[in-house]
Amino acid sequence: MTFFNKLLLAATLTSPLWLILILLPLAIWIAVKVAKRFEQPGVKGAVGLLVFLMVFFLPFADEIAGRIYLNHLCATEAGVKVYQTVELPAEYWDEQGKPKFFNKYDYLDHDFWVRKLDESGGRVERYSSFFVIDKDNSLVKERTSQNVLAEITTFRYWGGWIRRNLSPHNTANSCEFINDPSFSRNFYGRLFKTETTSK
Repeated sequence: MTFFNKLLLAATLTSPLWLILILLPLAIWIAVKVAKRFEQPGVKGAVGLLVFLMVFFLPFADEIAGRIYLNHLCATEAGVKVYQTVELPAEYWDEQGKPKFFNKYDYLDHDFWVRKLDESGGRVERYSSFFVIDKDNSLVKERTSQNVLAEITTFRYWGGWIRRNLSPHNTANSCEFINDPSFSRNFYGRLFKTETTSK
């Protein structure tokens, strides 16, 4: 996908359709008017394209910049830290040593999760007021001992000014790893291991 196509996709997905329908012909009209002032065909085409891009994408510039910044934060500061693991007896493992505490959708079994883990100690704070990005730190603790087993850090981007003010059901974009279908199994699978028995 070309850079232009990515910009167009970002603008389309993050704004109301009526705004695109107004802005697109307006940007074309302004670009044609400005380009007519130039004689050389190559210059005329380049100026027309540049003016079109500026007029059409200027309202979405903060959306595009915010997504770039979100991707940077996700790549450099987000992720998972596992501090310690919990040993579980043989009843939690099958004959191949695979965990039996995941359901068929690869999520932790609810009863197991309630008995073994406490994830109530998280906090969300505004990380960037300019881009409206929140930082979400979630602590995963062993329920009985309250020992911190792991920490998950992700970021939420609430969009540019158009999306925040004109979209009726705005939801935040998060780091991609948190939405991966295999995240739950991979993450929680790292927190538990087979109990070792000393002879």
